[in-house]
Amino acid sequence: MQVSRYGRLARLVLVSASATALGSLAACGGGGGESAAGLVHGQIKVASITQQGNCEDVIIKVSPISIDPGAPKLANAKEFATLPIKMTKGADGVSCTGEIATIPMAPGKWKFTAPLPSDIATCERVISEAGPNDVSFKDGETTCPQQKPAEAAAAPAAPAADAAAPAAPAAPAKQ
Repeated sequence: MQVSRYGRLARLVLVSASATALGSLAACGGGGGESAAGLVHGQIKVASITQQGNCEDVIIKVSPISIDPGAPKLANAKEFATLPIKMTKGADGVSCTGEIATIPMAPGKWKFTAPLPSDIATCERVISEAGPNDVSFKDGETTCPQQKPAEAAAAPAAPAADAAAPAAPAAPAKQ
């Protein structure tokens, strides 16, 4: 009789532990609630050249400079390194390209550092929900291109208002 008593106790403990584990997973965002909202990823692209005929994988170091307040719970706000970016040899046999998405990042200003064959390249980018969050590195350049798409997205609002003002007088002039 004692064996069945311990068997029942063991089953009860197992069921309780399973229920607790499932509850913990749901509390960690398994339901896809607000904790998953606002997660942003950076998209990193690298253009390089072959080294002794081979393309070498690249790991990018990503460091926060300033994090916006109210970052999502699951967003990373600490320094990290990407997985190795698998570089693929181009049709010319000399160029190599690769691309990877980062882990979820907290919105704010971030510094990206890439050890390229010619030199170490660094880049600072504002990562936001509005995007774009692209970072491009090209071997031979120690910085990345300016974040033009973000500036273009923000800039048209002000010039459009300025452009609308001259357009109004121009319409009566045509009459």
